[in-house]
Amino acid sequence: MSETKQNDCNNSDTKSNYESKAMVLWRFDNPYANYKKDTERIFVFNGYTLQISQNLMNKIDITKNTGNIVWDGAYILSKYIIDHINFYEILNIDSNNEQIKFLELGSGCGLVGLAAWIKGGKIEFTGTKTNIGHTKMNVEKNVKLILEQQNQKLQVENKNIKELRKEDVGVHALDWRELPEPDDTKNIMHINNFGTFDIILASELLYLPELHKDLVKTMKYYCHRNNQNIRNKRNTRVLGIYKERGLSEPSFFEIAKSLGKFNVEWVMLTVIKIIYI
Repeated sequence: MSETKQNDCNNSDTKSNYESKAMVLWRFDNPYANYKKDTERIFVFNGYTLQISQNLMNKIDITKNTGNIVWDGAYILSKYIIDHINFYEILNIDSNNEQIKFLELGSGCGLVGLAAWIKGGKIEFTGTKTNIGHTKMNVEKNVKLILEQQNQKLQVENKNIKELRKEDVGVHALDWRELPEPDDTKNIMHINNFGTFDIILASELLYLPELHKDLVKTMKYYCHRNNQNIRNKRNTRVLGIYKERGLSEPSFFEIAKSLGKFNVEWVMLTVIKIIYI
């Protein structure tokens, strides 16, 4: 939705009428506000307030420090997770009491993973060694904040709610180019220790085409079919979002189909995709 502007009107009666009924349309990237320059951004999901810190100390571009700010895609994907998707349906799970395991690749400021946790999932956040400290800070701060809000809800509303737990959140450094070797079972990120996942989240990760193959290999490594002891024998789903920047983003999906044997389904316009593994 683009911004519109009313024409000036000299007639006082008409002007008064405009003032009482005018509708101002605006878009998410409002030209009068630049959220990427705020040191903290506030979001409200499912009645919980999140305070997401942005690290603006160093220059940010597509080659470095990308996890220091909340990208538009992360916000859109978070809202999609909270408001529009039923994970039990896409995973063919009959019981809502069964917890869904999420893995977020390239967690950045942590917003998307926090949305998955608020939705009731067990979430593992991951990022590069250079950025994981920023992710961990945001996650720990907001988990504490949300649990405090949850306690207030339990006391004031005096009704049953699906309780969120601190134990369902983990933060880890993960390099897509250096996955654990098969015999490196002491590595915490080894599939024997880290496990497999129902949903893999991937927000704004396609801007470096040289990493597409590594990204696909990482997704495959942590998907269920690599594990012979899969509960209910269900497949992993990858839910991702990206913005077309002319940086060979479509090549990722060609690699996903050929190298990863993924089946790709369009979910919302050309923005959100679910990958069936």
